[in-house]
Amino acid sequence: MLGPLFALATAAMLAQEPQAPTPPPGPTPSQGEALRVFLDCQYECDLNFLRTEITFVNWVRDRFDAQLLVLVTSQQTGGRGTDYAMTFIGQREFQGRDDTLHYVAPQGSTGDEVRRGMARVLRLGFVGYSLRTPAAAHLDVRYTPPAIAEQRERHDPWNRWVFRTSVNSNFNGERSNGSTSLSGNFSANRVTEAWKVNLSLYGNDSRSRYNYDDTTTYRSKRQSWEAEGLVVRSLGAHWSAGIQSALSGSTSRNISLRSRLAPAIEYDLFPYAQSTRRQLTFNYAVGIERASYRDTTIYGKVQEVFGYHELGVGLGLRQPWGSANFEVSGTQYWNDASHPNASIFGSANIRIVRGLSANFYGGYSFIRSQRFLSAANTTQEDVLLQLRQLRTSYEYWGGFGLSYTFGSTYNNVVNPRFGGGGGMMIIMN
Repeated sequence: MLGPLFALATAAMLAQEPQAPTPPPGPTPSQGEALRVFLDCQYECDLNFLRTEITFVNWVRDRFDAQLLVLVTSQQTGGRGTDYAMTFIGQREFQGRDDTLHYVAPQGSTGDEVRRGMARVLRLGFVGYSLRTPAAAHLDVRYTPPAIAEQRERHDPWNRWVFRTSVNSNFNGERSNGSTSLSGNFSANRVTEAWKVNLSLYGNDSRSRYNYDDTTTYRSKRQSWEAEGLVVRSLGAHWSAGIQSALSGSTSRNISLRSRLAPAIEYDLFPYAQSTRRQLTFNYAVGIERASYRDTTIYGKVQEVFGYHELGVGLGLRQPWGSANFEVSGTQYWNDASHPNASIFGSANIRIVRGLSANFYGGYSFIRSQRFLSAANTTQEDVLLQLRQLRTSYEYWGGFGLSYTFGSTYNNVVNPRFGGGGGMMIIMN
């Protein structure tokens, strides 16, 4: 039985359309000649591809051994593309020689197009530093002129509006239980230097079945939806103002319909142009909220209208020593001023010494106002199946880890054998 299945899997792989072989890259210069590069790219880069495509530098596994540190950060563009900022930071004899280059991947770019575009920009950035190494004698420059169509300015019939929609479903089960989930979202965005408009709609329907015994079956259904809108006006390099709005409903949170509208203002201590590397923002909003509840709440309300204000402070850093984020926020309802909600969140990935890194994340929420809680009796089934939000005064979460790497300094070679991505294996007894 195994033989025919193995032959079938092999035939399926061989039936794929053949591709032209990629010529092998040239040999990496000797360790004493080539520029030593450490690439700090958390999730944006295909590291194996870059090592095989850029062979006139030596890739090292620790930043302390590098002559050049490349820090890659990314942010979304107004056209739903991605702007990859590559910051070149000189070390050792290149100390003080820093530069930043950008690669903008258009919306809908494939993974291969993105990694090839990043490789091209990285090559250009490495040349200026490699000219001061013995490897410079083996470098050359090639120019590929753009197509005529690419030289013309394109008319945008959508006026910078970008739309996105998706529908997702999943299911799983066994004899004693099963669950299904269906969700969908839609977004419309328009971003210019002066304005930012974000509109989104999201909905989810989750259903579960639990067979306790041959005669008892528990079923649960949770539904939620939310529509949000944000309009922001730029007010210079540090200031911005906007209006936030939202409509939502949730069965587990006893909300039939909740609407919110709040003007807000934000100040960034650093210029917004540096947002991929560092941000320290202060955000303040004052708004009004109206809520209609599915069941009468613990305050005896079926619906209510109240004002509120929110204050948030956020710090984000991405530096050669690692990255860190810290947020503090608080919300106070004017008709319930003695019960504010507040939360703290922090995360970091820090390189302590050569080869040793630490990462952690954690958060804590002080919950003093849960005006939506239902006054109806909560059953054991509601608790176990998480069908209803329960009263609490706090939430917390967190994690911590250490990693240590040691061994060879250089990390140029890529060997994909037995990598798990090239085919299919079927094993049957």
